[in-house]
Amino acid sequence: MATLLVADDLVPIRQMVRITLSTQGWTILEAKNGTEALDLAQRERPDLILLDVDMGPGPNGFEVCEKLKADEATKAIPVVMLTAHESESDRALGLAAGATQYLTKPFGPLELIDTIRGILTTS
Repeated sequence: MATLLVADDLVPIRQMVRITLSTQGWTILEAKNGTEALDLAQRERPDLILLDVDMGPGPNGFEVCEKLKADEATKAIPVVMLTAHESESDRALGLAAGATQYLTKPFGPLELIDTIRGILTTS
């Protein structure tokens, strides 16, 4: 089964995402900020990464995505931005940083699962 990395500074969001995604048999790794997300991505090479935008201190989700996509070791890992930033300019920033998909909070569990399944089956 796939391994997914969830990077969000809010514990309740990470818990809700972990519970939702673990029902699918996926292994869930968690990071509370951008620095942890980069470290885990390098070490564990997950099959997909879910990134919040605001995860201070350290790099934000856009910066983490750019760094992942600039690194040969992690550039092929699909990234889904999972954020409350819902403006078109934020969406454009996320996609320009290399995100595969951009989902805004609040999101439904089925929407999240379907998005991840779609990405994993085409990767």
